[in-house]
Amino acid sequence: MTVSRRFSQFVRIASAATLVAFFFLAIASAADAPTFNKEVAPILFKHCVNCHRPGGIGWSVSLLSYDTAKLWSGSIKETVSQRAMPPWPVDPSESVKLRNDPRLSQREIDTLVAWVDAGAPKGNDADVPSAPALAQGWLHPKGLAPDLVVTLPQSQLPAELEIPYLRYLVKVPVSEDKWVVAMQVLPGNSAVVHHMAISEIALADGVTPENIDKLNKIARTLGFQNGLNTSSFAVTAPENPAVYDMLGVYTPGTTIEMYEDDSAKLLKSGKNLYLNVNIHYQTTGKPETDQTRVAFWFRPDPPKHQLFRVPAAGDTILVNGTQLLTDAPGEKAEGTTVAIPPIPPFAENYEIVGVTAYTEPVTIYQLQPHAHLRGKDFKYSVVYPDGREQTLLTVPKYDFHWQLAYELDTPLRLPAGSKLVVTAHYDNSLKNDRLLHHHGHGAHDTANSPGPEKEVYFREMNQSWDEMFTPFIQYTIDDQDLRQPTARLQKQKGSAAADPPEARREPLSIAEVVGCLEPGPSGSWMLTNASDPILSRTQSTSAAAVKAAAEKPPGNQRDQLLGIGVFNPSGQKRHRVVVKGVLIESPEGNRLNVTSLQSIAQPCF
Repeated sequence: MTVSRRFSQFVRIASAATLVAFFFLAIASAADAPTFNKEVAPILFKHCVNCHRPGGIGWSVSLLSYDTAKLWSGSIKETVSQRAMPPWPVDPSESVKLRNDPRLSQREIDTLVAWVDAGAPKGNDADVPSAPALAQGWLHPKGLAPDLVVTLPQSQLPAELEIPYLRYLVKVPVSEDKWVVAMQVLPGNSAVVHHMAISEIALADGVTPENIDKLNKIARTLGFQNGLNTSSFAVTAPENPAVYDMLGVYTPGTTIEMYEDDSAKLLKSGKNLYLNVNIHYQTTGKPETDQTRVAFWFRPDPPKHQLFRVPAAGDTILVNGTQLLTDAPGEKAEGTTVAIPPIPPFAENYEIVGVTAYTEPVTIYQLQPHAHLRGKDFKYSVVYPDGREQTLLTVPKYDFHWQLAYELDTPLRLPAGSKLVVTAHYDNSLKNDRLLHHHGHGAHDTANSPGPEKEVYFREMNQSWDEMFTPFIQYTIDDQDLRQPTARLQKQKGSAAADPPEARREPLSIAEVVGCLEPGPSGSWMLTNASDPILSRTQSTSAAAVKAAAEKPPGNQRDQLLGIGVFNPSGQKRHRVVVKGVLIESPEGNRLNVTSLQSIAQPCF
């Protein structure tokens, strides 16, 4: 046998041995691969099937069985590898710890990927766990039935076109005030209910749900453009009666709300009190019906603290770095005291910043940003009265279709003098895929198509092709103890002697100061030649107030300014400015946690 023949035979034998080795390695690898029944089903049942099941939000991709899960195995691998599923648009590295974080662990992701890579094996039928008992109705974790269920009228919805907000007024069916410790909005048809807002209002004497529209129509014919003042909100924020409590909010992805830490929300009783329910429906391409229900669970006695849900940034608004004045003409945007200018066509990074300060200590429990199709990102941050800044929540990829309420794992107590700053960006450009593939938002007609070539307005009760800047927070006022009515009554009468020590703390004040804006040490900013502070009822300002401030003579005070980065201080350096903020007095000098900063257009004296 020649050398070449012997070599060829050796190669054939070696190749055969290699193939056999690879064959046995493949068998061993398949044997080691995770299977649906043993390793994968528990992950899907725990994290996914509450949505991905018949009747759930993700009903079109059911993951309850092996056959359907295998059908979507490629998508499972892709979405979990990219952490697109379960949906969680938060940047955890730039946010505090959140209690309702649904993300998969890296080990769970690796298991799902390995299962798909192995060909999605089923495994032994004896290993599959029982399918979870998925609640189809009320979701109280203890299985408690609601104390009250309010059923809304049935809605008949068309196949296409945008549906104007539907407003229902439902008589409050309680004979005495109730403290709500849990509530749940249960759509009759989750495919069409995009979001819902529930507040409580008091109708004026003689006004009923049946005649309210007729009365407003008559008023407009008589020249009252905004109609009649036919109602007022039943529950408002104590520090700002112009801000009302949002009793309930439903958005895609929300379930039941539970109120803990000895706190609750107030549902008032009265002869002319109504639940004011605004529903934003979207069409599906075929006629639909919906009959939504709202459930409440009560506690028998008052809690220590009352919860309030309000827009977190209605006091001062800045757009693309410019503070808006409260007396500028135009329609006020929902939840604010200013008219927000429309987003221009093709604007890619339109910025809105909202600033609200707290003169009393508060505790924040929940954050919930709300915008529409052009919402791009949100960030909540805090400036403390000592100047420290902390980011609470960063949502770098806001999703109109998945608007979550983010529950703080540990409620955050803010001392009096703190300030909340919320920054949002909007994309009205060709880069925004949601504007180019907008089927399902109802606006199939050209006039209302949400294309990037349109101006985008901020108004009351906007449709999805326009915009909103509504960064909700849910919070309590720490010094308000509802379990001590005697102390509260005496405090209201002006007697502090009977108040407990914790109730005798007076809130801080909002003050206005005029002075020269100067850089201070270590990147700080100071107000020199500052006037004596004048107390103010508002945190923002108007053009008229700025004009009046220009007449003030220079003073001899020197104040430290906190958290003024959003007001572009470098552009106003060494000019006279009028500043508002929480006044924090100390022996070392006054500090202002700034809520408004406007140039007087005068150089320093």
